[in-house]
Amino acid sequence: MDKNRIINRIGWVTQMKSAPPLTKEYIERQYRFFENQVWFLKENGFTTRMILKKGEKANDDSEIKVGDLTEEGLKFYLFGIRAWIAKYDKAKDRDKAINDFAFIEKKLAEFKAKEGA
Repeated sequence: MDKNRIINRIGWVTQMKSAPPLTKEYIERQYRFFENQVWFLKENGFTTRMILKKGEKANDDSEIKVGDLTEEGLKFYLFGIRAWIAKYDKAKDRDKAINDFAFIEKKLAEFKAKEGA
């Protein structure tokens, strides 16, 4: 797989044309959720580089490329992070869902059991 292939770019969501237009609060939540995804991947050893520096905030140009993830990290992204995004998209209280790591921790445990790690 092409290491430069972008698998997630926050601007894909925050720059969508929408009726009514996306609110500032919605966009800020998207940034925070992206930051949580990046830090979860980093803290679990799934990244090959620092995607966001300590204290750096996500913006429309923030992205995750295939090459930013280890081989195991890409597998986990497809298995766990995509499921987390889908769950977040369905959440009634998105502010709460952004910081609810129980789901992704459970997916990580499932992933490790499945991978035999």
